[in-house]
Amino acid sequence: MGSTKSDNRNSNEKENRKKLGIIILGILLVIVIALLATVVVLLLKKEPEQEGNNGVYVMEEGNYSQIAEQMEGEVQEGYFETYMNMEWTFPDGTSESTDAILGNSPNNTKPIRCEVLLSDTGEKIFSTEAIPVGAQLPPFKLDVDLDAGVYSAVCRIYLLQESGDGTYTDYSDAGFNITITVEN
Repeated sequence: MGSTKSDNRNSNEKENRKKLGIIILGILLVIVIALLATVVVLLLKKEPEQEGNNGVYVMEEGNYSQIAEQMEGEVQEGYFETYMNMEWTFPDGTSESTDAILGNSPNNTKPIRCEVLLSDTGEKIFSTEAIPVGAQLPPFKLDVDLDAGVYSAVCRIYLLQESGDGTYTDYSDAGFNITITVEN
């Protein structure tokens, strides 16, 4: 008889352990299902990215004024404004331009520099040092004596980042197609 009580007790303990194991397994299963459901809901609820220009403007015929209004006072980090004309005239290959305009907008926070490259050869025909914020270049000569003619060129403007030692490195850049006319 003593052994029956012991057997019943062992049997009850085994059943209790089995029930406890099933309960723990059930709780873990509910937790895993809840976590999966939460992940699915979060992924499905993710808001689509808001549309906007994100600082990128596509200039097309007729929308210049609209873009200028949107950009006014809105120069983002890494972006910059410049003002320039697209047709530069030089009386000859060694004289100052009579109409070239190139300046660093007062809306910028960093200086810029410029390089002008001939479109067909890539030859650098003009470059500047750092142009301070708000400054405009005075009348200037090309670095290369060009023969009389009309030249297609790219005016590459570089936004500059000041280094700890007071020198500048290029931070970002943009290129603009220009026409250079050398008259004589």
